[in-house]
Amino acid sequence: MFSAILNELNSPLFSPLTDCKSRIADWLNDSSISIENKNEISELIKEKNIKELRDRFYRDLEFGTGGMRGVMGMGSNRMNRYVIRRSIQGLANYITKHCPKDTHRGVAIAYDSRNNSPLFTKETACVLAANNIPVYIFPTLQTTPALSYAIRKLNCLSGVCVTASHNPPEYNGIKIYWEDGAQIIPPQDAGILNEVFSVLSFSEAKYIDFKEAENKKLIHYINDDLLTDYFSEIKKLSLAPNITRDLNIVYTPLHGTGKIPALRALESWGFKNVFVVPEQAEPNGNFPTVKKPNPEERDALSLAIQYATNRKADCVFATDPDSDRLALAVYDPKMAKGLLSHQAQGDYVLLNGNQTGALLIDSILGLMKKSGKLESTHKIVKTIVTSDLHSRICAHYDIEIFNTLTGFKWIAGLVRSWETEGKSHKYLFGTEESFGFMPANNVRDKDAIAAICQASEMISVLKMNNKSVCEYLFDLFKIHGAWHEELINIDLYGEEGAQRIARMMLEMRTNPKQSWGGLSVNQILDYTEKSTQLKFSIPNSNVLQFLLKDGSKISMRPSGTEPKLKFYVSVCTEKPDVELAYKETLMKIELLSKEIHEFVQKNP
Repeated sequence: MFSAILNELNSPLFSPLTDCKSRIADWLNDSSISIENKNEISELIKEKNIKELRDRFYRDLEFGTGGMRGVMGMGSNRMNRYVIRRSIQGLANYITKHCPKDTHRGVAIAYDSRNNSPLFTKETACVLAANNIPVYIFPTLQTTPALSYAIRKLNCLSGVCVTASHNPPEYNGIKIYWEDGAQIIPPQDAGILNEVFSVLSFSEAKYIDFKEAENKKLIHYINDDLLTDYFSEIKKLSLAPNITRDLNIVYTPLHGTGKIPALRALESWGFKNVFVVPEQAEPNGNFPTVKKPNPEERDALSLAIQYATNRKADCVFATDPDSDRLALAVYDPKMAKGLLSHQAQGDYVLLNGNQTGALLIDSILGLMKKSGKLESTHKIVKTIVTSDLHSRICAHYDIEIFNTLTGFKWIAGLVRSWETEGKSHKYLFGTEESFGFMPANNVRDKDAIAAICQASEMISVLKMNNKSVCEYLFDLFKIHGAWHEELINIDLYGEEGAQRIARMMLEMRTNPKQSWGGLSVNQILDYTEKSTQLKFSIPNSNVLQFLLKDGSKISMRPSGTEPKLKFYVSVCTEKPDVELAYKETLMKIELLSKEIHEFVQKNP
C-alpha cells in the first residue's frame, strides 16, 4: 500500500535520510501501526519535509537506564503508543526470563497530568497483561512518590510511572522502577535495556484489549487505604509536634498532580492556612500559564508570588507535574533588596535546591540532636554535583554523608546496598541540587509532598524564634563559609544538539582547561576513568569535575533526561565578615559563568 511512497525516498532529494530509510520503511510496513498513524508519516514524505522526517526517524527514541522521555508524535524517535508497547515488551521479557517465579507479584503503574498519560498507562497495562503479568493501577492520576511507596507496600516486582517530570508540554515519558521502589540500576537496568533492544519491531509487542485484561483479572486498582498509609508515614517525619503552625502558605502544583496530596499532607501536619493558586490548581497537560512546568525556573513561580504578595504569605511552594521536585520562596524584603536580590521576585527570595537542601539537613539534624534522637548510625546522602556545604553541616553534627552519581536512583541504590550488605546504617535524608529531596526510607525517590511538610515545619520553628529563613541560611554561612551554586543549562535540541554536546565533552577531555576565572585547577575528576570511579566507589558516568585552587568546583555533564549540557558551579568564600565573603562568592560565580559561556561559544 505504501510502496509508491517508499519509492519516493530513493530520489536524490531524500539523500539526507539515507540512514533513516529503514526505520521509515519499518514504520510504514508494520502491521501493528494504524493506517492513520502511517498516513501522518506518508504525508510528510509527500510534503518532502526532510527536516521533520529526519528528526522523527534519525534514531529510535533512546531508552536509557531509567526509562525514556521524548516529544509526543508519530515516528521511532517520538513518544507514542507503539514505542511504549515495544519498550514495555522488553520489560515484560526481562521479568519472565529472569524472575519467572515472581511474575505474580506484578507491576504498579501511576500517571501524571500530561497529555496522553492515561492512554500510555493503558498501553503499558495491556502489554503487561498480554504477557500474563498482573498490573496495579491508581484509578486517577497520582504522584511519583506515591508510586514508589505503592511498589513496596504491594510487594510488586516493578513499577512504571508515565511522566516526563518537568519537561515542556510536548513531552511525555516513562520511568521504570524495581521492587525496592527505586528507579532501576545495575543489574536490572542493563538487563532490561538489553531486552528492549532485542524487540526489533513494534509488532513483536504482545497486546490484549484493556477490557479483556480486566475480565482476566490482570488489572487491579489501588485503593485509598494505601494512600492513607503513605500519608501516615509522612506524618511520622515531624520532629517538632508542639510548635505553632500558623504559617500563611501559597502553593502551586503547576497544573500537575500535587494539589490533593499536598493539601492532605499539610493538613495532617496541622497547616490549615494554605492557598492554592487557582489558575494552576487543576491538572492540565498543556500547562497554559507557564513555558515549562519546572519549579527550578523562576518564571514558573511568578503567578504564585503575585498571590503571595497580595496575601502577605510567609512562603511559596511549587511542585512539578509528578510532584517529585519542590521549590521554595520565602518572604524577606530586606534580603530581597539586599544580598539575595539576584534570587528575588519582589519581596520574595527564591531559594535554590542547594540552599533548601542545606537548610533542611541542618534543621533535621538540629531538631533530632535537641530531642536526643540523633544517632551515629544515621546517614545523609547527596550527589557529586550537590553543594559541599551539606558535607560541612554533617561534619558539624558528626554525621557521615555519602556521595552518589546524579539521580535519586543512585541515592536509593546506595540505601539498598546497605540493606543487602547488612550494614547498621540508618538512612535519614537525601538530596540533590535539582530541587529533589528524599525525606523517608519508605519512598525511594524524590518526594516533594513529604518535603513540603518538613520545610513548613522548619519555617514554623524559625518563625517562633523570630528568625527568617534567609537569616538562618547566613547563620550557616558564618559557621561553614559563604556558599553559592549556579546551574548553567545549555539547551541543544535534536540530532545536531546531541552531536554538539558530545563534541564539547570530548573537547574538554582532550584539552582540559588548566585554570578557571584566573584560578588554577588542582585536580580533574573524570568519572569515565577507573581511578575516579574507584576513589568514590561509584559507576562509570559521563561527568567531568574541575577542583580549583580556592576550593571551588565546576562539574560538567550531559543531562540524562533533557536535551541540554549542564555546568554546575560551586564556590565558597571564608572570611570573618560573612556579607563580604558572600559578595566575593557571587563575583567569582559571575566570572566562572562568563568563562563557561565563552567555552560554549567557541565550540559550535
